Amino acid sequence: MSDYMFKLQHTDMIEGDLNDFQHKIERLIRDHKDDAGFPLLERFAIAQEELDDYLFERQAILDSKGTQRSRYTVAGFLIALPVIVISAFPDDSLPWGEWSLFVALAIGIGLFLLYLGIQKVIIRTRLKRLDSYQPKVRKFVDEVLKFDI
Repeated sequence: MSDYMFKLQHTDMIEGDLNDFQHKIERLIRDHKDDAGFPLLERFAIAQEELDDYLFERQAILDSKGTQRSRYTVAGFLIALPVIVISAFPDDSLPWGEWSLFVALAIGIGLFLLYLGIQKVIIRTRLKRLDSYQPKVRKFVDEVLKFDI
């Protein structure tokens, strides 16, 4: 019984780790390829290698935003940076007086939001470019996603 529980937990951990776009599409194809009305690669005139390349590239673009841990690290650095800069000046020379710390924190949060915005624009641009280079594959993937129940 303990072997069964280990295998079950281990399988759940693997499935949880593989919850990304590429593996989602591959799972849908594996689970529904024999279903009536499911899109076939041949009907879209796509080779398996083209689909694999597209899914790999798309996943790489989606992963380029980094892990949650790396985003928190960048957030901490960008929020702390203005505080570190103002700490180099004497308190009586700061333009906002007692409020300088709060202004520095607001500037740091603004820097992080700017970073997130730039990152989002870059990812969106790269995804649009990928989709424009391989429109048949994108259409196939869209049809496969319709079977996601």
